[in-house]
Amino acid sequence: MIIDLLIQFLIFLYPSLFVLYQLFLYKLASGNQPALVNSYFNDYPFLSIIVPTKGEKISVIQELIDNISQLEWDKKKMEVIIVSDDNEQYFKELISKLKIPDNLNVKLYLREKKQGYKSGALLYGYEKSKGDIILTMDVDSRLPKDALVKAYYKMITSNCDAVALQWVGYSKNTYSKLAKGIMASTWFASKALFEGKEKANLSVFPVGSGTLFKREALQTVGGWDYKLIQDDLEIGTRLVNKGKKICSSGVPIEIEVPDNFFSFYIQQTRWAMGTGEVIRHRIKYIITSKTSVLKKIDMLIHLLQYTPIWFTFLGSLLLIVLIPFINRDVLSSPLFLFWAIILAIYAYAIYKVSLKLGFTKKDALFSLGRISAFTVAISPFVFYSFFKGLFSAKKTYVVTPKGGSKANIQYRTIVIIGVLGIVYLLSAIIYLLNHDYITALWLLYYSAGFLYTLLAFDREL
Repeated sequence: MIIDLLIQFLIFLYPSLFVLYQLFLYKLASGNQPALVNSYFNDYPFLSIIVPTKGEKISVIQELIDNISQLEWDKKKMEVIIVSDDNEQYFKELISKLKIPDNLNVKLYLREKKQGYKSGALLYGYEKSKGDIILTMDVDSRLPKDALVKAYYKMITSNCDAVALQWVGYSKNTYSKLAKGIMASTWFASKALFEGKEKANLSVFPVGSGTLFKREALQTVGGWDYKLIQDDLEIGTRLVNKGKKICSSGVPIEIEVPDNFFSFYIQQTRWAMGTGEVIRHRIKYIITSKTSVLKKIDMLIHLLQYTPIWFTFLGSLLLIVLIPFINRDVLSSPLFLFWAIILAIYAYAIYKVSLKLGFTKKDALFSLGRISAFTVAISPFVFYSFFKGLFSAKKTYVVTPKGGSKANIQYRTIVIIGVLGIVYLLSAIIYLLNHDYITALWLLYYSAGFLYTLLAFDREL
């Protein structure tokens, strides 16, 4: 039956091929270590570091300033531009309480006309900067002492127009299983999508925090587009369209990861919306670029990174809708075994990464289970956010939920997750009673993600 093949494609084949591709890139990246460099340069270019901020604790910004002050670079040729989207009162508090090291040139700006979101703040900072090279950083990012010189060495030796640093997750919450799971998956994805792609001679996208740009490259595309949410993907497509070379560096930058369910939910739905928006506005830049067909396909795959999640969700909805109309085991197919094997290989890879990061075997297993369950639970919201970005001109998302708004969002989200978990569980029972064992087994697996999140989300608050 055609409908059976469609559901099997949505649930088994399509997601498995995406995971298989990541596993392939990760394998390519294994052992691909960046070359050791002499961190001394006779002539440093002028470097501008742009840091957008809104609603961040002063202590977090202070930690970033202290981190930057310790980096290897000629500080006479460095400026740190902090662009605040806070209110005037908080901005004045920032100015009065931040302690700027004597060797560091830090400029604080209050964006009075707040066009766009982070992209607008980056564009504002870029227009205020004077650096020959420009680094973007989030306030909670941290760099190793030699990160700048290694990234710059990569830029000049490989003739790169932009160099993406490799994300390494960290969390101050040492008890969060979710944070540990995200740290492991971030490490895996960074290796695959940056080092792996470069080794395969594919195009690398910039990262939102930790990309070193040549000023002339940014001038070619006019800087960031404040109208779009996903600053890294949107500017990456335009740079490639102009024939600019974006490289992976293998140089780490520490990125703070979500340590609770709602932070994870907000981050992923925002990224899904931004990705859909980039596809809507920037796909033509990929298609019309002069790069190879293979690179174009790979870039499109990168922009479709959230589709496996909502394809699976869409397939699961079809299974529920079709209950009154079919009397067969829809998911009984060799593709079920293919999907299970790929999923097991991926889970083992993440487990091994967790051990490499120093987690205990117990923590590695529990963190893997938690991030898997939470990812399943947010799938309907990823589905909605992706299509909102793809089709809707109206863009709103929560950056930092506060007060009653936060409570309402949490309540609605958990209610939806709970209802869906129960619906999937009941559907599994119906298929089981009809002796459709494979479909029942898969629905039990899928419902477990929703029900586990319903019961466990408050452990990560």
